[in-house]
Amino acid sequence: MPSPPDPVAFSLLGIDIRWYALFMLAGIVAGIAMTRALAARLDLDPDWVLDGAPWVVLAAIVGARVYYVLLRGQYFLDHPLEAINIRLGGLSYHGALIAGVIAFAILCWRARQPFLRWTDAIIPGVALAQAIGRWGNWANQEAFGTPTTLPWGLWIDPAHRPPQFAAFDRFHPTFLYESLFNLANAIILTAIALRVPQSRRLRHGDVLAIYLIAYGVARFLIERIRTDSLYIGPLPAAFWLSWALIAAGVALLALIHAPGRREAFPAPAAPAADKSAAD
Repeated sequence: MPSPPDPVAFSLLGIDIRWYALFMLAGIVAGIAMTRALAARLDLDPDWVLDGAPWVVLAAIVGARVYYVLLRGQYFLDHPLEAINIRLGGLSYHGALIAGVIAFAILCWRARQPFLRWTDAIIPGVALAQAIGRWGNWANQEAFGTPTTLPWGLWIDPAHRPPQFAAFDRFHPTFLYESLFNLANAIILTAIALRVPQSRRLRHGDVLAIYLIAYGVARFLIERIRTDSLYIGPLPAAFWLSWALIAAGVALLALIHAPGRREAFPAPAAPAADKSAAD
């Protein structure tokens, strides 16, 4: 595949604008646009997406950075000012997912919006945003895998190669594998979301549950060949979080398909009609 470009896309008023930031921004915009389109198809208010998106995006970015900083605690204790510098990367998707879901659940609760119905519209957009945002790793020459001789192997600059693989120049583009998975996931989840209202078997929330399970499995498999994993104890942190996502997805499926379940955060009932006006 093509070699990574210069990490700096252009300079504006003396400030370097990096490809990493542009890919992240493009993913966010595409995800919001897709969510609004799905919301309209699912009889939800597309404009409410714009009201809540800034808060969810902010929470996701903060969660992604906090999680990353915690995993590299000693480094940031020695370099505290770098903890807030996200221009060079250092955003953990697991942290973004956890913080984003919590923020969105709070927004739904406060606005009395149907949380699980909304996840049908939002989750495909999340997968699309991931698919695009992952290309920021390509520009930063990060999140790549072990050496490979496959024709799509990614050339990595010597300065970015792990010491144990310094003699190799082509590596698995694990960011690409995850990007392609997320793109396919976005398409499949969109098809499922559009079927939920007419299906007797599907339930609101199935899209979220399937996403958690599918992404957990995919990330676990991809993480096995990454060379830059951060660890919790003896295993990569992504292993623990991927297993947690799978368990959460299975539990959610069991919950929403349980007999007599009520929808979480239902929309408020419409006001009763004025009897005198009706008469």
